[in-house]
Amino acid sequence: MLHIHFLQQWFGLSDPAMKEALHDVSLYCEFAHLDPGASRLPDESTILRFRHLLEQHGLSMQIMAASYGAHSE
Repeated sequence: MLHIHFLQQWFGLSDPAMKEALHDVSLYCEFAHLDPGASRLPDESTILRFRHLLEQHGLSMQIMAASYGAHSE
């Protein structure tokens, strides 16, 4: 789910758009370590709940900052 969150933030996708992108763009599934042929990919409510969980605990910004900091060294 964290990889899906990264994709969503990097490409500015809404929860419904992220769900559709997982179904349409096999590279997104590969990045998220999901089988693109799987019959059950995360739906928009699952993506929403995960994003809200990160936000409630102040983790979203910390994770993104740590990710960018690690790549700039």
